[in-house]
Amino acid sequence: MNFSRGKVQILYTYLPGEVFAHDEYGHCVVTAIEVTELTSVNRSALVDVVNDTVQQWEDEWRRAGFPPATNAADLERNYIIGEPTSVLFEPFPTTLRCQECGRVHRFADLRRSRGRPGKCPVVGCAGAMEQMPFLQAHNCGRLEEIFVPREGCARHGVAGLYFDDTGRVTTARWRCRLCSGAEVERLRMTPCGCEYSRFGTQDPSEKRLRVLVKTDPAVFKPQIAPFINFPHDQMLRLTALEARPWVLSRVWGLLSTPVREAMTVATPSATDDELTAAMRDLAEIAPENPRVKAWKISQASRAASTDIVDEVYRLLPGSTTANLTVSRRLVEQVAILDSVASIRIEDVAERVERGGDMAQAARLRDTQRWAFDRLGLADLRALDGFPIGLAAIGYTRIRSDPAHSILNAFPQLNQKTPIFAVVASTEAIYLQLDPNRVVKWLERNRLLLPGHSGTPAEAWARLYREVPGLSLRRSELGYSDPAASAVRTLVHSMSHVLLRHIEWSGYAAQSIGEYLIPEGLACVLYASRYTDTNVGGLLTLFELGLDRWLQSAHDEGGDCVMDPFCSEEGGACVGCLHREFNCTEFNRELSRAVLFGGEVAQHGPAVVPFGPEVTGYWS
Repeated sequence: MNFSRGKVQILYTYLPGEVFAHDEYGHCVVTAIEVTELTSVNRSALVDVVNDTVQQWEDEWRRAGFPPATNAADLERNYIIGEPTSVLFEPFPTTLRCQECGRVHRFADLRRSRGRPGKCPVVGCAGAMEQMPFLQAHNCGRLEEIFVPREGCARHGVAGLYFDDTGRVTTARWRCRLCSGAEVERLRMTPCGCEYSRFGTQDPSEKRLRVLVKTDPAVFKPQIAPFINFPHDQMLRLTALEARPWVLSRVWGLLSTPVREAMTVATPSATDDELTAAMRDLAEIAPENPRVKAWKISQASRAASTDIVDEVYRLLPGSTTANLTVSRRLVEQVAILDSVASIRIEDVAERVERGGDMAQAARLRDTQRWAFDRLGLADLRALDGFPIGLAAIGYTRIRSDPAHSILNAFPQLNQKTPIFAVVASTEAIYLQLDPNRVVKWLERNRLLLPGHSGTPAEAWARLYREVPGLSLRRSELGYSDPAASAVRTLVHSMSHVLLRHIEWSGYAAQSIGEYLIPEGLACVLYASRYTDTNVGGLLTLFELGLDRWLQSAHDEGGDCVMDPFCSEEGGACVGCLHREFNCTEFNRELSRAVLFGGEVAQHGPAVVPFGPEVTGYWS
């Protein structure tokens, strides 16, 4: 059987292996997805997102279903990138229970019987049959129907066996009707001999399949990662060797124009020497000639551009174009600044001022000053046309985090591993932290030695030199450097605090995704919207509700209903910063303490590289 659904709806609700409720067929499991191959996607970005996601399951046996994807050729050879179009499914579970007598039958047996369809075949009953409410799942990805006792009662066998459905796993029982409802056994958890049971856990309870209600979210955990989908040729220019100092200068605020324009101006052409000689001759004859004036302006621009690159090398003594480190996320940050339509607070203030609303213009400017001074931001803007993509890479069961699960690939299509993806242009809010404030914050927490920063560019250069782990990928040595981990925790925690109060936009918090660029001290909060309808909630929030949003995040973001236990365990839990969806970091490197300060225990699931006493960024 198959049906059609929205593309994003399929990604989050109808991926292969997922159990869902169908209006006509009851509960079903998705067996496959039909796709159209997606060509309008940046393959290089997908290579990175697949690797970054899969490599989080560090042991090879935890990700055995994923072939290499180290480059675009690997991706093309081993994977198929498909946009979902329709869903194939079959009923599940197929073990049915009579609503009258509680007897359990398998669907295949009922089809062979001569009883009425959908009715209990027990003589004298004929009650309506329903699917069993429970199933079994394991951290390895295994999914099974619940175990039905084969022997039944010691006195009557299976003759009087029925299932007493109390609605809860802990109290549901197999009973014998011929023994006046005496208990036969509880729901049995089947042992699993998988690699996870052998190598991944010492907990005896995790070596067995867990019995779950079939609607429990733990039955299926989709692993969906965002990626920025800029055109390949645009990214190719920005990732070129000669572009590295320009990328750094743009992120560091030394360059105020798009990198491609600056590089074009600064790059001499083959005819430059001839043109220079001709312009000099013309200038002696007619110094006011328009062509001479335009030439002088271009020469000044070229000199200024050269000075900017020279400043990068001055700030990084001993650096060359070849040894400068520029991550893909920094390149993406530059592409955002260069090519995505953005709206600054000052733009909105000027517009409302022209419309005569002087009070609102003043409020907007006050909000900007407060955000920069109190929240430690250096840039805050709305984006219209943010090119985001979502890639469903695989799935887990029971748990999402790589330490307690196996990452399963979806069933192959045309002998390739499928990645289901959708791309769209959506609205977003971009924010960047003040590098001087970040450096001072690291110094106060004894993660950097006291030193001179001076200008923002000098602070950027200190972070680049002294916190190199920020630009590393998770699998690289030095990624877990304490200062790098602290900055990632800061950017990530601020993102989650802001998302917790995003209701001012009209969106639910889970409808907003985050894209983190810690090496650029930046993050993008984007609307997970993959239709042609532009709701405009984030843009409206930026223009009309920015002050309330930021103020509520600042004033209430330090609260948690689980305190004091949450703070004692690191300052991040389901009562404050954890997100059920749209966190590619699996809620790691989060703590309210990095923003609000306080004592943090040096153990537990949310340990941060401080303390025990943390000075908060917003303290």
